[in-house]
Amino acid sequence: MMQGVPQTQLVQMFGVVIAGRPAVTDFTMVDASKCVTTLTAPGEVSEICFFLLPGAALPPNTSAVLYYTVDGVGWTVLGAVGERKPSGIFRTPWHTQLGVATTLQLGVSLESNDVVDNLNLTSSGVEDRRAFARKIAQDLFDFLASFSRPSSDLAYLQANPAELLIVPTSVIDRWIIRFDEKYQRDPNFYLK
Repeated sequence: MMQGVPQTQLVQMFGVVIAGRPAVTDFTMVDASKCVTTLTAPGEVSEICFFLLPGAALPPNTSAVLYYTVDGVGWTVLGAVGERKPSGIFRTPWHTQLGVATTLQLGVSLESNDVVDNLNLTSSGVEDRRAFARKIAQDLFDFLASFSRPSSDLAYLQANPAELLIVPTSVIDRWIIRFDEKYQRDPNFYLK
């Protein structure tokens, strides 16, 4: 058993929330530092919030790591919470990868912060959204750039007198920079 956490208290230290569902705090112990719960309809879940309950205190230099498994054998890490980060929202691949799975198990394991640091869990939901938004911006750039013509291609422009919007590629670069700056201030600005 991990030093400092009575086994009966471990299952009362954290919970998960999935949008539109009640909070889950009923975990079952499987050993001194691990517990599990079952999640139904995982294909409907794209994000999960994992958090320490108010007043919960993990042993010093430890974190609670959230894992999942479909088959009970291969466990995949989703994220971790602890004193340094008492809650987190983590993207799940379930809506695209699980196909017809009707349930999965969520597991929580108390791990040392050294182990957690080695898991490279620095990416968060906010960074995932930033990468997603950047891909949208890059797609816009690539699409507009596909219409570019050398400035010496006047014959093409005269032969195709449709409405034209002539934009130097540097304008798109500036737009991407502005996009990044706005995203730094408010990761959800493009949803407003």
